[in-house]
Amino acid sequence: MQTRVIAWFAVWVMVAGLASQVSAELSVGGKAPEIMASAWLNSPPLSLAKLRGRIVVLEFWATWCPPCRTTIPHLIKLHRQYGPKGVVICSLTGEAKSKVENFARDMGMIYPVGCGSSSSGVYGVRGIPHAFIVDPSGTIAWHGHPAGGLAAAIEKQLKATPPSLMSPKEKAAAGTLLEKIEALVKKEQYAVASAMLAKLKGAEDDPQIAGRVARIRTILAARAEEALKDALKQIEAKQYYQASLTLGRALSMAAGTPHGVEARNRLQELLKDDDARAAVEKGKRETEAADLLEKLGKAAAARTPAAMLEAYDDLAKRFPGTKAGQTAAQNAKAMRADKGLVARMAGATAEKDCKGWLSMARNFIKAGMTGKAKPYLDKVIARYPDTDFAKEAGEMLAKMKK
Repeated sequence: MQTRVIAWFAVWVMVAGLASQVSAELSVGGKAPEIMASAWLNSPPLSLAKLRGRIVVLEFWATWCPPCRTTIPHLIKLHRQYGPKGVVICSLTGEAKSKVENFARDMGMIYPVGCGSSSSGVYGVRGIPHAFIVDPSGTIAWHGHPAGGLAAAIEKQLKATPPSLMSPKEKAAAGTLLEKIEALVKKEQYAVASAMLAKLKGAEDDPQIAGRVARIRTILAARAEEALKDALKQIEAKQYYQASLTLGRALSMAAGTPHGVEARNRLQELLKDDDARAAVEKGKRETEAADLLEKLGKAAAARTPAAMLEAYDDLAKRFPGTKAGQTAAQNAKAMRADKGLVARMAGATAEKDCKGWLSMARNFIKAGMTGKAKPYLDKVIARYPDTDFAKEAGEMLAKMKK
C-alpha cells in the first residue's frame, strides 16, 4: 500500500512539475494560437476569435490526471467569481466527448469544456494541468499551473485590460451610435447628443465604449454648468423667459445628473414667482407667433395670395399683442390696400368657385338630375353676374328648359 502511495505521489509531482513547461515558441506577450475541439460541453463551439474582447483562461487537462481533478473545484470557483466580469474559463482535453461527458457532470464542471482537442500541441504543453490567460486582444498574458497564482493573475489582468461584456455586434452598433453623438457634440448640439446618449445601453460593459461615453458626459456636464451660471445672471436681470430657456437647455443636456437636478429645481422655483411665470408665458407666445410668421414667409411662394391673406388674418387673431401678430396684421392690411392684388384675388376666387359649381352642374345634368344641377348654376349667376362663367351658366339653364 505504501509503495502505491509513493508511486502515485511521484507521478503527481512529475506531472505537476511538467505543468509549468511549455514550448519556447509560446511566451507571455505572444499571440495566442486559435483553439479547436471536436465537441463541446456546457457551451456552443468556442474560438478565441469569438471570445475576442473577453479575458480567456485556457486550461489543458485530462480525466486521468489526478492534479487536474484537484484543480476542478478551483476552476469552478473562478468561473462563478469572474464569469460575470467577462472572464471565460475554457478547459480543453484530447479525450473524446463520450469519455468526458459523465466525468464532467459528476465533477460539477459548469464552465465550457472542449473535447477531442489537439490544441495542447499547438500551445506546446508538455505537462498538465496547464493554464494560459489570453487578454481581450488575443495576446498571452500569463501561463502556469491553475493552482499556482491563477486567481491573482486574473485579478491583475482585469485591472490591466478590462474585458468587454458586449458582443461584437453590440459593440459595433454602440460605436456607430457614439460616432453620431460625438459629431453632434462637435456641432454643439448638446441636447440632441444627450438624448441619443440616453438610448445607449450597456456602455459600462465595454471599457472602450465606457471611456468614450465618460468623455462625452464630461463635456455635457461642463456645458450644463455654464448654462446654469448664465441662467442665474438672467434671473438677476429679470430676463425670466430667457432664463427658463437656458435652464431647460441645461436640463436637457444633463438629465439625471446633479446639474440636471439643479436645473430642474431652479426652473420650478422660477415658475413659482407670478411675475416670472407671466413673463415666461408671454415669451412662449412671442416665440410661437414668430415661428409661425417665419414659416408663412417661407411658404409664400407656394401659396396663393388669398391663402396668404387668410393665414395672416388667422395669425393676427390668435396672437394679438405679439410682435409677429402685429406684423401679420400689417401684412394683411397692406394686401387689402393693393387694389390690383385684390382684383386678382377676386378673379382667382371667382374662377375657382365657378369652375367647381359648373362641374357639379354638368355631372348632375349628365346623370339626368337637372333639378340638382339648377342650384349650382343659379349660384354662379348670383355671385358672379358679370363674368363669362355666369354667361355659361345661363346657357346651360336655357338648354335645360328645352
